Amino acid sequence: MLQLKESLFLKLLWEQAGEEGKKIAAACLGSGIMQGLAVFSVLQGLQQLSEDGLEFSTFLAFLVSLASFYFLFRYITGRSAQIALRGIMEWRMRIAAKLRGVSLLEYEKLDKNRIQSALLDGREMVVEAARMLVAASANTVMVVLSFAKMATVSIPGTLGVFLFLAMGFWIFLHLINKVHAHMGPAMQADQRFCAGLRDLYAGLQQLKMHKPKTTALFGEQIIPDLSAASEARDATEHRHALGISFFAMFNLLILGLILFIMPKVLNLETSETSSLLVLCMFSLSPLISLITSVPMMAKVEMSLQELAAVESQIDAVTEPFENTGVKARWQQADPIVPSFDSIALRDVRFDYHDRSGMRLFGIAVDNFELRKGELVFIRGGNGSGKSTFMKVLAGLYAPESGEMFLNNVMLSDVNMESYRNLFTIVPTDYHLFSRPLGLNITPAQLTDVLRTLHMETKVSLLEDGTFSTLDLSAGQRKRLALACALLEKRHIYLFDEVAADFDPVFRRYFYEELLPDIIRQGGTILAISHDDRYFHVADRVLTMREGGFVEEPFGEGAQA
Repeated sequence: MLQLKESLFLKLLWEQAGEEGKKIAAACLGSGIMQGLAVFSVLQGLQQLSEDGLEFSTFLAFLVSLASFYFLFRYITGRSAQIALRGIMEWRMRIAAKLRGVSLLEYEKLDKNRIQSALLDGREMVVEAARMLVAASANTVMVVLSFAKMATVSIPGTLGVFLFLAMGFWIFLHLINKVHAHMGPAMQADQRFCAGLRDLYAGLQQLKMHKPKTTALFGEQIIPDLSAASEARDATEHRHALGISFFAMFNLLILGLILFIMPKVLNLETSETSSLLVLCMFSLSPLISLITSVPMMAKVEMSLQELAAVESQIDAVTEPFENTGVKARWQQADPIVPSFDSIALRDVRFDYHDRSGMRLFGIAVDNFELRKGELVFIRGGNGSGKSTFMKVLAGLYAPESGEMFLNNVMLSDVNMESYRNLFTIVPTDYHLFSRPLGLNITPAQLTDVLRTLHMETKVSLLEDGTFSTLDLSAGQRKRLALACALLEKRHIYLFDEVAADFDPVFRRYFYEELLPDIIRQGGTILAISHDDRYFHVADRVLTMREGGFVEEPFGEGAQA
């Protein structure tokens, strides 16, 4: 059952509301009082009808209390929804900002589906729960006032009604506790099923080409997970339905007991029975609304607990130098890019480990130096460590041992974020954003670079700053990625198998004209490539085997 003192939902609302929280609390109290006064006006009107006739003052009191209830209730539900939305969005924004502080290696170990689900799902549920909470608070006040009024009519009758309602409430909470116990497994089952669906649309091409893969995906993952999710959800909803239907039935049962049983057992007069019946009828609807909000609150609490768990997981792997100022990091300008003459690695080691800590693979670079103005190629078989080395060089992976130097200054004494700004990277899995982020360029500037890449007729920059299209072939997407890299105008360009998707004509242009032109403009290039027919344009060609380098000369201008 939800613990109010530890409720993340209540904490979120309270912190976001600030000083306005007191106003909302007062409005909840006022709304409940006005709702109660409207009910009392109806009750008084019924009594007047049976006596001397309805008085105008009673009608006026009803209208005033009803109008006051309307405006107060509209305020508390509207503002609580706005506060909840702001709170959940700011929380997600904080987590999103923290993600930038996670080392790439640790990020690759995180459960991406879990992070995505926590950041994107449940927003509307939180907002709706906020509305329900303040409505339930106002309803609580109204119910308390109704019971107080009942006590003035008949104390034994009030005690009887209270006893019946307490029993019903206890049974309902017992049923809801069972719902809450099954809710966690149901959500986990849903997540597994959704993961299978993501595999379906992400790997649709491979699946269409290979029927056994499709059969295996559906037979071993999607269908079993769907069955498990459906069973878990059915069990949860079945228990939820039991609770709701029981209380709905109990609503009528209470009215029947007041009307048929209590007058005989407690010797109530007709006027007393009528008053108790009217007050109970008006109280039961808010009471049911109050009680049925409990499952929603439980769902929201579990959703926020998952969000908190994701944030805690991210905090645990945040790089030390990224810990400060992470909330507003996205608002900050890039650090100053340091000068670059050379980068050197001495006895650098980096290893991948499994969850038990056992070494899987790693690189060992005894001696490496990249000098300004060089064009260096790295070749090697799959799994030889080329991409890993590039990530270590760029400061995306922290070496476990050894030393790295920038302009003969140890990298430990250099701001890592500034150091990374020396580089622009086009990896094999380059992600194209919908706009050229962080470049602040004009359409003409983009067109000039795209013309260099023979892409000026394929993509342009729209007035809203987005690319006209990203519906491009693999080679064209890689050219657009190159365009963005060139527009960054960094000191060092890292290319990981960039030319693999190029057609033969553009591939030759890329190696023999574009890369040398970058060098002539003051750039430095380290490129992973297997196009040995173009190795002659490089200053050096390095071969990587089992995580280490072997330097070999290629072409007339190559140096050992």
